[in-house]
Amino acid sequence: MSSVLDLRRFLALVTVALLVAAVPVLAQNPSGTLTGTVQDDSGGSLPGVTVTATSPQLQGARTAQTDVNGNYKLAFLPPGTYTVTYELDGFATATREVKLSAAQTTDSDIVLQIAALAEEIVVTGQQAEISESVQGAATYTQDEVEKLPVTRDLLSTINLAPGVADTGPSTAPSISGAVSYENLWLVNGVVINENIRGSVLPLFIEDAIQETTTAVSGISAEYGRFTGGVVNAITKSGGNEFDGSVRVSMTNDDWIARTPQSPERLDDINQIYEATLGGYLWKDHVWFFGAGRDRELTSSQSTFVTNIPFEQANEETRLEGKLTVSPTANHTLIGSYLEIDQVTTNSGFGQFLDLDSLSDREDPQEIKSGNYTGILTPNFFVEAQYSERDWGVANGSGGVPDLIEGTLWRSRTEAWRFHAPTFCGSCEDEIRNNENLLGKVSYFLSTEDLGSHDLVFGYDTFEDIRFAINHQTGSDFTTYASGVLFDADGTPYPQVGSNAWIRWFIVLNQDLATPTSFKTNSYYLNDRWQLNDRWSFNLGLRYDENEGANSAGRLVADDAKLSPRLGASWDVNGDGDLVVNASYGTYVAAINNAVGDTTSNGGAIGSFIWTYGGPPINTDPSCIDTGTCVSSADALRIMFDWYLSQGGTTDSVFNIDPDAPINAFNIAADIPGETSTIPDTLLSPSADEFTLGATKRIGTRGLVRADVVFREFDDFYSNRVTLATGPVDTPAGPTDLTEVGNFGGSVLEREYRGLHTQARYRFTDRLSAQINYTLSQTEGNVDGETDVSGAVSTDPFAYPEYQEARWAFPSGDLSTDQRHKFRGWLIYDLFNTDHHNLSVSLLQNFYSGTPYGAVGVVDTREFVTNPGYQQPPSTVTYWFTERDAFRTDDITRTDLSLNYSFLFNAFGRGLEVYLQPEVINLFNEQGVVDVNTGISDPTTGREEFNPFTETPVEGVHWAKGARFGQPVNQDDYQTPRTFRFSVGFRF
Repeated sequence: MSSVLDLRRFLALVTVALLVAAVPVLAQNPSGTLTGTVQDDSGGSLPGVTVTATSPQLQGARTAQTDVNGNYKLAFLPPGTYTVTYELDGFATATREVKLSAAQTTDSDIVLQIAALAEEIVVTGQQAEISESVQGAATYTQDEVEKLPVTRDLLSTINLAPGVADTGPSTAPSISGAVSYENLWLVNGVVINENIRGSVLPLFIEDAIQETTTAVSGISAEYGRFTGGVVNAITKSGGNEFDGSVRVSMTNDDWIARTPQSPERLDDINQIYEATLGGYLWKDHVWFFGAGRDRELTSSQSTFVTNIPFEQANEETRLEGKLTVSPTANHTLIGSYLEIDQVTTNSGFGQFLDLDSLSDREDPQEIKSGNYTGILTPNFFVEAQYSERDWGVANGSGGVPDLIEGTLWRSRTEAWRFHAPTFCGSCEDEIRNNENLLGKVSYFLSTEDLGSHDLVFGYDTFEDIRFAINHQTGSDFTTYASGVLFDADGTPYPQVGSNAWIRWFIVLNQDLATPTSFKTNSYYLNDRWQLNDRWSFNLGLRYDENEGANSAGRLVADDAKLSPRLGASWDVNGDGDLVVNASYGTYVAAINNAVGDTTSNGGAIGSFIWTYGGPPINTDPSCIDTGTCVSSADALRIMFDWYLSQGGTTDSVFNIDPDAPINAFNIAADIPGETSTIPDTLLSPSADEFTLGATKRIGTRGLVRADVVFREFDDFYSNRVTLATGPVDTPAGPTDLTEVGNFGGSVLEREYRGLHTQARYRFTDRLSAQINYTLSQTEGNVDGETDVSGAVSTDPFAYPEYQEARWAFPSGDLSTDQRHKFRGWLIYDLFNTDHHNLSVSLLQNFYSGTPYGAVGVVDTREFVTNPGYQQPPSTVTYWFTERDAFRTDDITRTDLSLNYSFLFNAFGRGLEVYLQPEVINLFNEQGVVDVNTGISDPTTGREEFNPFTETPVEGVHWAKGARFGQPVNQDDYQTPRTFRFSVGFRF
C-alpha cells in the first residue's frame, strides 16, 4: 500500500513539473553545429546545393545552401541523430546519417555524382561519440548509458571517458591532471558547480538526460573558468509527438556483499521513482517537457575507524520543466526550471568516530535559465543566455550552542572528529549561488582563396555568490586531543597531555557580513578555419577578467589573463580516414570563493589556539582496561575549568584581555583581515596544455583516437610569512602577518602527462564494443585540495627559515595520480524481434592504485635561531617517506547488465515495458582504494632529530600509526558485489 501511495505522490509531482514547464523563462540549450563541403566527383566545389537536416530531436527541418566554395553551415541543431540530404539539379540526391553532439562541430563532407550515373546515394552514417576534431572529447547518449551496468548520473558517465580519474578527494573526478574543483559542469548550459569544492550538484533527473559530452583537451575558447575539463549534459525536449517514461529503480543494502568493515545490512528495498513526459502545445511552434524524481533512501552506514553502525535516511524530490517556443523556423526560445528538495537524517562531516557527531540537514536547490537563438541570415547567427542557481547549504546541520554539548573533539595526529557535530545547527543559513549571462554572435565566411571561416565572438559574465557565517561548531570551540583511546564498544576517549589544544573559532564583525561576489567577465573570439580538404585550424583567444569582493566587501581579486586556444588538423588523404591533430592552449580558472574570502573580517571566523596547561586526562592507556577513562564530556569540563581559571573567555564579544594569564599559553592567533591579508590581488590559477593526436576510421564501422596530452599548472594558492611581511598587534598580543596569494614561483609544481585512447567498433548490427585506456602521470608537490576544505593554500614561504622544500614539499606522484585506467565494454543484442528485445552488456574495469606516503609534523624551533618572528611555528610539515612511497591496491572489476523489453501497441501507440537487472563486481573481487596515513606523534617516546642535518629513522625518530596503510571504513574498499534492478515503461 505504501508503494502505491508513493507512486501517487510521485505522479502528482510530475504534474507539478509539467505546470512548471509553462513558466515563460528562457533557458540555454547547448547545441551542435553541422558544417561541410560538397564537391563533384572531379573535386570541384558545388555551389547552390540544398542541404536539409531532419531529426526527431529537431522541430521541423533545417536547410542551408552551399556557397561559391561548396561550403555550408547549419547551426543551433539539438544533439541527436540527423538525416541529411544533399540536392542539386543534375546530380543524384545523397542522403547521410550524422550524429551531432552538444557544443561540438561535426564535419560532413560529401561528393555528389551526376544524375546519369546514379539516382540516389545513401552514405553510411558517421558516429560523433568520439570527436574527430582538435578537441579531445567523448559523448555518451543516455540510451548507451542505459544499457551499461553503471549508475546513470553524470559522475559515472564522465568516468567512462579517457583522461578522467575519480581520484580526487572523496572520489571527485580529476580531469587531465587538474584539481577536482577546477572542472566546469554544465546542464543545458547552466553551471552546476558547487562553490567551494567545485563538485557537481545533482540538478538533473537521470531519465531526462539525452547525452553527456566530456571534453578533456584541445578545448575551444568558447569555454573558460576551468583548468580540468568541461562536462556538457543536455536534457530532453518536447517534440511533435508525445513520448514519456516511468521507471522504478530498486536497491537494497542486503543485496550488497560485505566488506571486512561493513555494518549489519538492512533488508529494506529502496525505490527511486522517475517519470518524463514530452510533447507539443502547438505543433511546430510550442513544445514542452517535464520530469520528476522521488527517492526515499535508507542505507546502512558506519562511523570511521570505530565502525559503529547507524542508519542514514535521504528523502529527495527533483523536478524539471522545459518549454520550447519557436515562432518561426529561425528563432527559438527555450526555458527551463529545475529544483531539488532534499532532507538527510544522520548526516556526518569528515572522519567522525561516534554517533554524537551526526545531525540532520536540508539542502534545497533550484536553477532557472533562459536562451534565445536566432538565424538572422544563412550566415549570421546570434545567441543569448541568462541563468541563476540557488542553493541553501546544510540548513539545520551542526551542533547546539552549548559549551560542553556543542564543542567538537578532534585529534591532533589524525583527521578524526567526535563528541559533537561539526558546524552550528541553529545559526544562520548558508547560501551558495551563481548567476551567468552570455551572448555570442557567429558568422560563416567563405572565401575563394582562404577557405571557410566559422567565426564566433562572445561575451560571458559569471558571478559566484556565497553568504556564510561559518560557525565551526555549536559552541564555536574545538578541542584537540593528544591522542584517542577506544573501548571495546568503539567509544572514543580523548587523551589530553601538554600538547593538547583549546581553539576558539570566534565570529568577527558579524553585522558587516555581506554575500561574496566573485565575477569573471570574459570576451572570446574563435575561428574554425577550413583552409582546404586537408588542412583546418582552430584559432581562438579568450580574455578572462576576475574581479572578486569578499564578505566584507573588500576587493581581493582584480586580475586578467589571455588564453590562446590554437589547433591544427591535417587530413592525410583528404577523405577523413586519417586525421592528425595538434593543439596548444591556456586554461584559466575562476577565483575560488573560499580562498578569496579567507582574509575577510565580515562575519569571518577568527582563531585563537591555546596549549592546554591543566591536569592530564586519560594519558595512561590502562584506564580502558580498568574502566576509569574520563568521558569526552567530562574531559571538556576539566579543560574549560582550567581555561576559565586562567582568564579565558567564552563571550561572543571579542574581549580577550591581552594581559590575562591565558595568553601565556597562546600559541597562535588568526584574525582575518588583521593577521592575514591578500596584499595585492589573487591571481587566477591556470594551466598550459600541449596535445598531439590522431583519429583513424576503421572502415565504415569504427573509429580509434589517441592523444598525447601534456599540462603544466601555475599560480597555485599559497601563504607567505616572512620577516618582510612584519608583525601585527592583536588583542591577544603581537603575531606574524600571513599574506595569501600566488607566491609559489618555481617552488610549487604540478604536471600531467597522459596518453588518452578510445575506440569504438560495431562488429554487426547486434554487437558493438568500445575500449578506453588512459596511461598517465600526475606529479609535483601541490595536491591543493582536501575533501573537507576544498581548495587549500600551501605554505612554501610560511616561515621559510623553519622548513626546507626537500622535506616539507617534496616532489613525486600526487594523490590524484592513476597510472593506468582501462574500461572496455561489449553490448550484444541476443535477439530483437517485433515484440521482444534482450541485450546483454559486459563492462570490464581496471584501475591502478593511487600513491600515498608517511607525512607528519615536526617542531624545528630548537634548531633555528629566531630571526625576529613573533610566534615561530610550533610544527611544520615533514614527509618521512617519499610522497609516493606506497600505493593502494590495483582494482579489477567485471560488471554485467541485462536489458529486456516487450513492445506492444495499445491505445493506438507503441508501448515498451522493460526490465533491467545489473550486477556490479560480478566476481566480488577485493581491493582497498583508500587507507589511513597517520603516523605516531613524533613528540612522544621518540628520539629527537635535526631535520636540517639528519635523516630520520623509522622506529627511532618516527613510526607509522597503528592503522597506517589500512582501510578504516567500509567505503575504503572497492565496490563489493552489488545487485540493482529497474523496471518501467516508455511510450
